Amino acid sequence: MIRPVTLLPFLLLTVCAHGQTSPAPEAAAYSNCPRSSVTSLAQCILTQVTFASAPGIDGRTPNLLRYNEMNTFGPGVSLGNNGGWRVDKLQYDIFNVGNRGISQARSLFLRKHAAGDVMGTYDYVYSDGGSTALSDEAIKGEAVDMGEITGYFHGSIAATTGTGDTQPKLSFISGNNWTTDGAPLLDITKGTTAGRITGPSTPLAGSLYLNTFPVDNPLPLTTAWGVCNQPIPQNHLVQVNTPFTCNLTLKKGQFQPGGQVCITGPNYPELAPIISVGTVLEGFQSITIAARNPNPRGANIFQGGICGQYISFDANLAASGYRSSYYAFGALDAKHLIYGMNIRGNLLGNTLPMSGSEAEQFGVEGLNGYHLYPGCEVITNQSLGANPICEPNSIPWSVGDLVEAPHNVAVNVVGRSLDVQQHTPSNGTLSSGDLLEFHGLGTVGQTFMAHVTFNGNPPTFYKPYGGLFMASDLHRIQGYFDTGLHFGYAPGAVVRIGGNADGSKSIMTLFALPGGDIRWDPATSTLLVDNIKATNLSTRSAPLPRTPEKPPMSLRGTTNRIGGIPLATGNCSVGTATISGATTSMVPVTVASETGAPGFSPSGAFQVNAQVTAPNTVSVHVCALISGTPRPSTYIVALQ
Repeated sequence: MIRPVTLLPFLLLTVCAHGQTSPAPEAAAYSNCPRSSVTSLAQCILTQVTFASAPGIDGRTPNLLRYNEMNTFGPGVSLGNNGGWRVDKLQYDIFNVGNRGISQARSLFLRKHAAGDVMGTYDYVYSDGGSTALSDEAIKGEAVDMGEITGYFHGSIAATTGTGDTQPKLSFISGNNWTTDGAPLLDITKGTTAGRITGPSTPLAGSLYLNTFPVDNPLPLTTAWGVCNQPIPQNHLVQVNTPFTCNLTLKKGQFQPGGQVCITGPNYPELAPIISVGTVLEGFQSITIAARNPNPRGANIFQGGICGQYISFDANLAASGYRSSYYAFGALDAKHLIYGMNIRGNLLGNTLPMSGSEAEQFGVEGLNGYHLYPGCEVITNQSLGANPICEPNSIPWSVGDLVEAPHNVAVNVVGRSLDVQQHTPSNGTLSSGDLLEFHGLGTVGQTFMAHVTFNGNPPTFYKPYGGLFMASDLHRIQGYFDTGLHFGYAPGAVVRIGGNADGSKSIMTLFALPGGDIRWDPATSTLLVDNIKATNLSTRSAPLPRTPEKPPMSLRGTTNRIGGIPLATGNCSVGTATISGATTSMVPVTVASETGAPGFSPSGAFQVNAQVTAPNTVSVHVCALISGTPRPSTYIVALQ
């Protein structure tokens, strides 16, 4: 049985005084939603509420804008992958995006101009436990499955107007049946240039940001190259090409009317149609092009040759199944390819192939092959399917051509990001960027771990064990810190190493330090140091006396049983803990119930606060955020 009290995804709520709600008619589809006067965003539902009345005689009555409650019970199923589950969800949203820009499923701006706790999200997540089904994932306060989408579009041309078509009709074959706004669409059938990379990349002479690498096959030559002496302005339009006249310092040849040029950045590369060209005068030439993107003064512009094609490294495709798509801009001679990649708004040459991160390797037979494919940037998705609009191009599309829409090569994935700032000096009550506390007898032993990082890739991916890639750092610390790792009490082992990944007795590097390494030979149980300096090492009969570090003082106590009686919203049950040495200057840093409080009753939510109210005495308040009965519990209080 599911008893919905308020189901917000399906009901539009009218907000009344003090957050009371009454259901409105079922929400319908909206279009042409007005822009909010507050945020200037198009919003179909905008709720603005001001709580101006007094918060109750005791000052504790809360203001609540929105409240959902759903109670479920009855027969359930929990058989995991061998039969499925019954799944109960209080809220379930789907948000599909097919346009470039910033997309956020939830966005909160909370600003408080008063003393007291403030938290962006405060969740109480408790369960009786029981991870019994196949693939059960335990009790998790937060679970996120995120990252780059697996796969990409593979298809063919179903219909086209021919060369330069910006809206070829696509037919899906495999992968994902959509294209990516801001990534390329490649004509695989029309890729006719291929070869091997024969050496490392080097900066392109005459450019401040482009690179080139040598190849063994002849390349079609660039017919014109120039540097724009004016910034390309922001046209304040969305993916619309607008005319712009650029005075170029010519580096090679001269520009001709017709076709497109490759604008290579320095910020945003694109293919831009040439509208007209001027005459060459003392090494300068003016051209009028239709550009979409802004770029500062100094943009390198190419015409002819391989302009408009993308570089695919054969070894990358073979290793991962993902096609790389670096920009190919030109070639000043038949054996050097000019390339680039866009990273966070900057066109960079970078060193390609990226050693340790890509399977491709120059000069290694079988790992140094590449192909060029004509392509265009998808500038608009006309639906959530494979129905793109491309930038202007000169691709000779034909019905039946095999096409792909790979991901952009510039992918940055961050599983968890925190940006913490504090301006007032820390008051000594555990200000921290990340705070983890755990309690209870279930958190002891080797089967519970305070922190786990698991690399799901096998060791054979990596170069020490025969692979093509370098392993990533487990944890990187940047900036200066007083202590790298601080233990209040000495652990059983500061570092415990199980052994080499291949089971061998190879020497391990324990510390890689400036000037030398400290290594360990597991075969002989020998510590290996290039140079060591010690004082009176041979004459010392006993270790020098050492004053142990005094661990941080922690005062603890336990309250009497609190709770078990009904509380109205804003009211509290109070208990005390006697802690010798407690003073009113101390602040509680831990409040934990021995029985899992504060917990929930079927119709209540509670918050726990603690304060030293007298010498040796701590008062603990369990307060109702919503009326209900808190579970009767004792509480452990720690002071520092």
